[in-house]
Amino acid sequence: MILAKQIKTYKTEKQYDSLVKYLAITSSLKLANNDLNKAVKRTEDLVEFIKKSNHPKTTKNALIELANLYATARLFEKNYKLNQEALSYANRILPLAQKDIAQIEYNLGTCAINLSDLELAKKHLYKSKSILEANPNIEAEQFYLTYNSIGRIKASLLELDSSNYYYNKSLKALQKMEDSPMNAYYRAAIVKQNIGLNSFNSGKIEESITIMKNAITDYQSYVNVAENESKKTRAARFRLGTIDNLAGFYSGIGDNKSAIEVATYSYDQKRKTMSNEDPNVILSALILGHIHLVAKNYEEAGYYIDLGLKSIENTPYYQDYALLLRASIYESVNDFKNAEKIYKKSEALYREKDKNNYSFNFLEAIVKMSQFYAQNGMNEKAIQLAEESYYHTKQATFKNLISKFKHTENLALVHYKSKNYTEALKYSNEALSFNLKMNNALDSIQNEMNKPRALHINAKSRYQLSTTKNVDSLQFLLKQIKKGIKILEQRKTVVNASEDISALIEDNNDLFNIAKQLCLDLYELTNDETYLNDILSMHESGIYNRIRSHLNIRNNIAFSDIPSNIIEREKELKTSLYAALNKSNDINTFFNAQELWKSFKDSLKQSYPKYYKMRYATIEEPLTDLQNNIPNNTTLVRYLFIEENLYAFIAGKKEKKLFKLESKNLKNNINALGKNQYDITKMSELYHKLYKALWQDFESDIKTKNIIIFPDGELFNLSFEILTPTKINTFKGLAKNSLLAKYNISYNYSLLLLDESKKTIDYSNDFIAFAPEFNSEMKANYMVTITDSINIDRTYLKLLPQPFTADLAKEYSKLFKGTSFLNEKASKQIFTERAKEHKIIHIGTHAESNNVSPELSRLIFAKNVSDEDNSLYTYEIYNQNLSSNLAILTACETGKPTHQSGEGMISLAHAFNYAGSESILTSLWKIDEQSSAKIIEHFYRYLKEGLPKNEALQKAKLDYISNAKGRTIAPQYWAGLVLIGDTNAIHLKTSSHMVIWLAIALVLLIIVVIVLRKKRKKYNLP
Repeated sequence: MILAKQIKTYKTEKQYDSLVKYLAITSSLKLANNDLNKAVKRTEDLVEFIKKSNHPKTTKNALIELANLYATARLFEKNYKLNQEALSYANRILPLAQKDIAQIEYNLGTCAINLSDLELAKKHLYKSKSILEANPNIEAEQFYLTYNSIGRIKASLLELDSSNYYYNKSLKALQKMEDSPMNAYYRAAIVKQNIGLNSFNSGKIEESITIMKNAITDYQSYVNVAENESKKTRAARFRLGTIDNLAGFYSGIGDNKSAIEVATYSYDQKRKTMSNEDPNVILSALILGHIHLVAKNYEEAGYYIDLGLKSIENTPYYQDYALLLRASIYESVNDFKNAEKIYKKSEALYREKDKNNYSFNFLEAIVKMSQFYAQNGMNEKAIQLAEESYYHTKQATFKNLISKFKHTENLALVHYKSKNYTEALKYSNEALSFNLKMNNALDSIQNEMNKPRALHINAKSRYQLSTTKNVDSLQFLLKQIKKGIKILEQRKTVVNASEDISALIEDNNDLFNIAKQLCLDLYELTNDETYLNDILSMHESGIYNRIRSHLNIRNNIAFSDIPSNIIEREKELKTSLYAALNKSNDINTFFNAQELWKSFKDSLKQSYPKYYKMRYATIEEPLTDLQNNIPNNTTLVRYLFIEENLYAFIAGKKEKKLFKLESKNLKNNINALGKNQYDITKMSELYHKLYKALWQDFESDIKTKNIIIFPDGELFNLSFEILTPTKINTFKGLAKNSLLAKYNISYNYSLLLLDESKKTIDYSNDFIAFAPEFNSEMKANYMVTITDSINIDRTYLKLLPQPFTADLAKEYSKLFKGTSFLNEKASKQIFTERAKEHKIIHIGTHAESNNVSPELSRLIFAKNVSDEDNSLYTYEIYNQNLSSNLAILTACETGKPTHQSGEGMISLAHAFNYAGSESILTSLWKIDEQSSAKIIEHFYRYLKEGLPKNEALQKAKLDYISNAKGRTIAPQYWAGLVLIGDTNAIHLKTSSHMVIWLAIALVLLIIVVIVLRKKRKKYNLP
């Protein structure tokens, strides 16, 4: 009421200058109860009154204040128009105030950046820069602002060196300004945030994350001391925007867990101070939904996108993007009807906004939509969209040649999915000929890097069009596909983002699939076992290519026995090669970077052959000695998908065969195991169905007790032990009627790991255990160390306690005369220092298997302070010495096993193998902690008796089933524990206490025998 009276008084007295000062108050969100629309309306009304003054300077100042409020509200079009109006008033003030004009030109340029009109932004910002450099006495503040925004433009154009040049000029200007919280924290944070974005786009991931965290801290430092409420509010919002960017960084490297935690924090904080209709809240919901979509959490993704769409009218600029995301979610969960409806809405909005200008985002959306329509049989619509973008990019005015190639390739793909193989062949040929049309050699090299998918479409089109399959035509296609595979090998060096990795792996899988199909056809035509070996070799190569691709994105990865300077040089050369290919126009720069990279790899091959073989060597090794490496009394079963068909390669010491299996409904049946887990009728039906599909056809060819299974695809989610030759009536029946009852089963992920000549190492130390337990006291002690809620590790606080695991670790460290680290002492630091060179490394902690970004699968240790790193990620394991006969990961929580099946398990097993573990015992899914502890207890008992690891696990599970009661007999409680790798027995010593007890028992036994003999003699007994 007081404010309203004062404003009314000044209006009556026409004190316009005083009213301008009140604009900072009317725009206050606090006074508007965080209702941004209310603050905007109140300020607009006051500015309209001030404009009646007909005083250019007063009106200009009022318009700038309102424009700043529009910027806070993300109403960028209104912001731009108001600054234009302010500029017209500034030009009426004589003499011209160059400082004011430079400021308004800066405002217009910054607004144009937010409207994605970079040419317009350059025009205004260079005008501001020109004025400033002609008038060096203008305050340093304006130099800081203008240089910073020019840096943003350069970054948008991927001219990152130029961008950093202007950011550094901005920082120099900042150093000349007053040493105030505004300059030391707020403005420094803005530039740091922008430099962090450049670092991320340059592939310097860890550096970018560190810079962003520093910027977030600076923003908070300013908020803590700021007195100007408007600037304090803006700083708080900028801080949350920077947190959104940090979430994007995490998502960009595939760390979706961290991305979701950070984005959720930002969203929750915004909702505390802003209304649900605020554009910042809406954008945050869309960001969070997008990250969940990338992480394949489709239910959560839909929830947040729907929240954003509820109020999207307030932020129409994002509506087409939001609808495209929603349609993608529907498509991902096979709701094609809703996906089609929303794709159509999104397309209409893009057309309305772009008005036939075809923005980059709209062209990308066309690719997405056309492939959806083709995949779902709406061929006419698919081809119409694909042709539309194809003909647009064919115009002489369209200059982006890589984009031309992409839309030509997309048209070929749409025709292939529509079964128009002649047209698919035509346009894939056109795409493959693009190197003849490039403007320069570097464009041609970039184009070559993009060719594998076009080669795949071309080869598959020829394959479909050939009426008869003969050796010559198949070998021609195989040669073409191998060319694409070779290009993929080169491309792995220059990928630096998670989405690039996903595309690379998709291309990798496509090419290896058609290559395996061609070899299969050749094998069936010729009966030449060379082609069968080629199928297996390429399949193993595909596995290692996926592992390598995921590792290549990690800039902070280190490897044991490789000096840090070698790793740093490797990063430097890969960054240079990426920059030369993607950000340079000089072909010689690329050739020089390529030559340095080749020389470096040659030196690695000579000096560090193990590392070179793991990261860079050609993996298509001949498998001619495969059968010689199969252990005695063992059969291997390698499952492999070729296109949509499932095959099983069965091999023993002497025989080998390839079987085609029935894979119809296989994925649905495996997924159904996770539902109705305690319904014996339904489960019995599924166990038997899976037996008939996956085992029955070749069981008569298996003559051995020991089986090594090599799964593929969704089979990584299956415990084969539960397969039953006949239906069972109770879960107890699995003890006699199942693969568990008949075989000692172990698993592996690659045939290349078989090495019969490799000897089991007899380590001097038997046992070491790590069991954090995660009890409430540990979590309470951790919370005491928290100073900022953004740093809370919420996942850690939600971890279930593991008392049985801790008890198991204590008991067997005594029995095996080993060492155990419990609770707070079970830290990552102690683990990395002490775990090496034991026969058994017992890791009784939680673990997460990440099937989307498998290099981010992790083991979770105790966390004693807020900033302690308690996660040991898969990519970090390569730098550890975990030499052991067996590493046990109990209570393994592997998350959702339905996407990119098995990738998390493969990567974890590969990392442990590289670090020196001969085998690991882990879990396919989250199993009951008490049940796993009982099974491990039985397992240890049988190991102590000298049984091989696979037989010890079989007997441990059978013992568990015989003793389990009620629901705990169900396979959900025990079948998930699997052995991966070497199966040989471990020679364990028993503790001195046990030896003493055994000695006492032996003495007692001798005494009893002597007494009995004396009695026999006394009574003349026989």
